[in-house]
Order: sequence, then structure tokens, then C-alpha cells
Amino acid sequence: MIIKPIQPIKEINQINQAGKLTGEKKNELSFKSIFDNALDNYVEAEAKVDEDIYRLSTGESDDLHNLMINTKKSEVSLDLVIQLRNKALDAYNEIMRMGV
Repeated sequence: MIIKPIQPIKEINQINQAGKLTGEKKNELSFKSIFDNALDNYVEAEAKVDEDIYRLSTGESDDLHNLMINTKKSEVSLDLVIQLRNKALDAYNEIMRMGV
């Protein structure tokens, strides 16, 4: 099993060749892209768990250890999606409570 390293977030202000900061947003992260990425990760993790369960139940595999690891990854991914949804709903409700 290959463990991927954590990728750093790109800086908003990029340094140009002269060494000065530019105000360009090269890789802007929006809430939608973060939420879509988290949701895609959950779907992939859940598909892997389903495949592992199928292979274990048909006798093609006896790798229970990786099944449990993938199940935990799927749970963590789902928790992240739920937390992102809750934060978005809290922000929406806060905006709706604001007086105009």
C-alpha cells in the first residue's frame, strides 16, 4: 500500500522572477472545489470498501486488515463531508439572520 504525502497549499501571492510579490491568485481554492474534492474522495473510498467486501465475501481475497483500513478511511471522508456541510449551513443561517 502506497501512502501519499500531504500536498502543500499553493500560496495566493506568487513571487515573480524579479523577487517581487504579485497579487495573482494562481490556484484559487473555492468552497465548491473543496467540497467537490471531499465528496469525490468519499465516493472513491466507499467504492473501494464495497469492492473489498465483495472480494472478501467471494473468497477472492483474505485481506481483512486492508478492508478495515479502507472502512475507516471511508468513515473519515464522510465525517469531513458532513462537517463541511454543517459549516456551510451555519454560514448560510448566519447570513440570513443579518439585518439589512
